[in-house]
Amino acid sequence: MNDPYAVLGVQSDADDETIRRRYLELVKQFPPERQPEKFAAVRGAYERLKDLDARVRHRLFEQGRRDGIDELIEEMACRTPRRRYNLQALLAMQRPPGR
Repeated sequence: MNDPYAVLGVQSDADDETIRRRYLELVKQFPPERQPEKFAAVRGAYERLKDLDARVRHRLFEQGRRDGIDELIEEMACRTPRRRYNLQALLAMQRPPGR
């Protein structure tokens, strides 16, 4: 499985807007009718990182990062004024179906 941050060409601490802008740039660069494989990779990476919930799930379940959950909570809580995660909310997240 490819690293979605590398596919999109963004840092792992990128915010929602940076990820969205980069996705739109890549969609223009790799249109689905010309380069369907590249487009599929970009689209898949964006789906895994498009919002804070998706990034938290990726960090916890796809990267296998169960240790260091306190650091992840602090890191994610500091990035967004809209939502504050706490330990109970993160532990309550279920592994996505089929993973």
